[in-house]
This record gives sequence, structure tokens and C-alpha cells, in this order.
Amino acid sequence: MTDSSFLSNLIGKPIRVVCKDPVDCGTVPVLTLREVSPLGIVGEGGGDQHFFPWTEVVEISASPGTAEGGELVSAAFADSEP
Repeated sequence: MTDSSFLSNLIGKPIRVVCKDPVDCGTVPVLTLREVSPLGIVGEGGGDQHFFPWTEVVEISASPGTAEGGELVSAAFADSEP
């Protein structure tokens, strides 16, 4: 996932993250994507940084107004390797 041009273009922009288990992640607010790595992503919101491992990320989308046509990417699934 670290070579994804979609994710690379979103660094520094607002994103929405959907987690596999919302109970573990809680309600994820709109975050600013700070880093994409082989282990997962780092988002920043409200002055705090949050790490989301690929095993928990189901979907990453650009927040409204940042992507053309509502682009969406399935980032990872728990059953697949990063």
C-alpha cells in the first residue's frame, strides 16, 4: 500500500477511515493523512495522531471536496497481507 498513488496524493489532506471493528477504533473523525507505511497509516486530528494498522483498515476515502468523483480505495482487509 505504500506505493499507492491515491494514498500518496492524500498525504496532508483530510481523509475518512473505516475500520474492520468499529468497537476497537471507535468513531473515527475526519483526519489529516500524515504518513503511509508498510505497517499502516498515521492520521492527525484534534491535535492527536492516530495509527491504524492495515489489518484493521477496511477503507480510506478522501473527505468531501478533496477527491474528484468521490474516489474510494479499499485499503486492506484483515485476511490479506499489506
